[in-house]
Amino acid sequence: MTKEFKSCCFTGYRPEKFPFELNRRSKEFKQLENKLIDAVFSLPDEGCYTFYTGMAMGFDIVAAEAVLLLRETYKKAKINLICVVPFLEQSAAFGREWKRRYNNILGESDEVILLSDRYHKSCYRKRNEFMVDNSDFVITWFDGKYGGTRNTLCYAEKKGKKIINLNQYGVHEYIYDNDYELI
Repeated sequence: MTKEFKSCCFTGYRPEKFPFELNRRSKEFKQLENKLIDAVFSLPDEGCYTFYTGMAMGFDIVAAEAVLLLRETYKKAKINLICVVPFLEQSAAFGREWKRRYNNILGESDEVILLSDRYHKSCYRKRNEFMVDNSDFVITWFDGKYGGTRNTLCYAEKKGKKIINLNQYGVHEYIYDNDYELI
């Protein structure tokens, strides 16, 4: 009998949408980072060893760094980090520090999946749906703002995924309609 392994993806805000700064001098960021590390480190106990990141500035990159920390710490199992890049030049507009972190994560990842050679209107939605479709868990930091994170969480709820909202201290249930919008 083969044991089925599980996977997790991340969805969350870019730096400007957070209500606090994403730097280690911020008390709120330290709390977010600690909750994220706790959540990521708990998932191997659930049989989850594969993690998907969409590689956007902000939550995606911070989450991928938590997975790299898990992999460095948790040596008794193979932890896989898969970067799902929506289009080839995704990091072109990133600032120097975000681009450095982005490139470090790509270099440390187990696999890079490139979904498109160039940007198109639905490339982020397709990336998000790909990650949700391939995951059992979705980890987020979400406080209700409209946008891609909200749409991704509604899609994940529709697909029956377990959502771990670090802003809510646990699993949060979403109500959706057919367009993935919250009601």
